[in-house]
Amino acid sequence: MHINRLSLLNSLFSVFNENPQGDSNYVLARYFLEHYHELDELNIYDVAADCFVSRSSVRRFCQSIGYDNFLDLKTEFRKYDDQRSYYLQHADRPNYRQALTHEINEMIEELDRRMDAAEESERLVDRIHDARYVVFLTSDASTSTIRDFQQSMLFVGKIIRLISDAYTDNELVNSMDENDLLITLSASGIFAYAARDYVEHCRAKKMLVTVNRDPVFKEYYDHVYHLSAKDRSKESHSVYGRYGIAYMFDIIYSQYLRKYGTAGR
Repeated sequence: MHINRLSLLNSLFSVFNENPQGDSNYVLARYFLEHYHELDELNIYDVAADCFVSRSSVRRFCQSIGYDNFLDLKTEFRKYDDQRSYYLQHADRPNYRQALTHEINEMIEELDRRMDAAEESERLVDRIHDARYVVFLTSDASTSTIRDFQQSMLFVGKIIRLISDAYTDNELVNSMDENDLLITLSASGIFAYAARDYVEHCRAKKMLVTVNRDPVFKEYYDHVYHLSAKDRSKESHSVYGRYGIAYMFDIIYSQYLRKYGTAGR
């Protein structure tokens, strides 16, 4: 699996949000978003004609978001298009509000027990404080949560780095060493599988946050923090990924602030 495939929607929306309407990259991003459900059926000639750009512009756009060419983007989309069913299955349930409230309450109770009993949060706080560089590797699902954590940590004197797209073009991970900390967030484990080759040779201390209990991850990470006592990787749109990670890092930030947060006061 191509690691950049998992950030396709994030990459498209980033280009869409950050470029002026007349820019060719904006036009292409919007076109791919509007035709996302049929992306694997498009051909480069129609895309170029509909967007009033050249085929080379389409290829350059694909390369800018991590694909060798337009065919590569289509192939990866066709193989791993799980986004539509992922969101629809989660929300299309009877008594959705009640079910979601129940799931969130159970999740918070479990996370509260696990973080308190194992003192995991305090250990992670110390690791973050002691590391020269702290880098989060995430898919688009966790990006907004960690961006909030990133901004909060600035006010207690710690700069956090975030890699959420263009993974294979980023040299930061390769430059890290044993004085640094790399934290991969992958609730279901899908992103962690895709990132294995990317993190395998990283010399930093490595941690994975997930609900997936596949023992293979212990080969790539120094520590695997499981958000749940049982494997929930097959649960569609698990609340552990959407809300659990946010809850966990709110606790981490609070503990860091109380223990080390003198900067900026």
